[in-house]
Amino acid sequence: MSSSAPTNITLSAIAGIYILSQVIIVPALPDLGVIFSSDYRTIQLSVSAFSIGAAIVNLIAGPLSDRFGRRPIAIGFFIIFILSSLGSYFSENIYVFLFFRFLQATSAAGMVLARVIVGDIYKGSKATVMFGYISTIMAIGPLVGPLLGGLISEYFGSMQIFTFLTALGFFLFVLIIFDLKETNFQRSESLLSQIRSYPLLLSSIKFWPPTLVSSFSFSIFGIFFVGAPFISATAYDLSPSQIGLLMTLMPLGFVPGNIIVGKLVSRFSTRLLLIFGSILLIIGPFLSLLTTNLYSHHLSFFVPMIIMAFGIGIIWPVANTAIIQAVPSLAGSASGISSALMVTTSAISSGVLGWNIENSNAILALVSMLILVGATTLASSFFIKN
Repeated sequence: MSSSAPTNITLSAIAGIYILSQVIIVPALPDLGVIFSSDYRTIQLSVSAFSIGAAIVNLIAGPLSDRFGRRPIAIGFFIIFILSSLGSYFSENIYVFLFFRFLQATSAAGMVLARVIVGDIYKGSKATVMFGYISTIMAIGPLVGPLLGGLISEYFGSMQIFTFLTALGFFLFVLIIFDLKETNFQRSESLLSQIRSYPLLLSSIKFWPPTLVSSFSFSIFGIFFVGAPFISATAYDLSPSQIGLLMTLMPLGFVPGNIIVGKLVSRFSTRLLLIFGSILLIIGPFLSLLTTNLYSHHLSFFVPMIIMAFGIGIIWPVANTAIIQAVPSLAGSASGISSALMVTTSAISSGVLGWNIENSNAILALVSMLILVGATTLASSFFIKN
């Protein structure tokens, strides 16, 4: 480990702010729809717009960090995040609000940079263990984010969520200034030279399978965080704080998955671990569909989803390690391109669900899409070579 390495807390924080910023507004979506006089189809675009913005950030943050270094890119993008959080709070209509939510996606740079910094410092199974550790701490975002968003919405008003994100962004900016030292000491000569090297990365058989697995498995969070609040409010008549509390069940599966994979990575192949995790992605929503047909309580819908989250917890550290080690000289670009595909897939799939969920059986629509994405993840994992 290099003496210039930032602390694991810093890496986890800058990576996790993206997830927190995305999910903290989930319990408040119905209320935000009222504030901006918008239907659910439109207000859920605040999740999709955020994901689309994150896709763009991911495409440029990785290559920029390969060229100019990890630290200056982190500083620049988090300044934009702070300003856009303020802009979201002061938005006067839905269109301005969606624009600033789009800009808030600059927080996604933290996820890209954390992944590639781990690649700068650690190698092999140690990198997988570190990804598992960072992902475990990152899980604090989806663990407390929905509950925190629900409580803020219920007791202080939904727009105060963005005051909180502004303050949190400033805190992380200070953390970056004092702890995020530079780890990229082999910078590319120019962005053009990087682009010329892309065919090497994009033609790598080691790059695409884990990237597809990562992309499809990540989209499950987007699908769930768009569909579950609507189901909670319409099918179970739950309040924002109740919705937020139930959404914290997902990390109860995700965190153990991250912990366990650190113990398994030296015993089983990448391919086998990804296949196992992908199977769990299908089992969870299938059981949820079964139990909701047997029982009318809201826990019959939420509890089986913990199995699905456990599968994602296994997949992420393994897939991320394979991605950044596919072509070591283009680790930043690999992290950025794979993250862009990841959030684009999430934006499209969650957008499709959000657009149609009001006009169909909401539980069946959500579960069907989750099973479809799980099956696609499973199919992609069979192409892993080792």
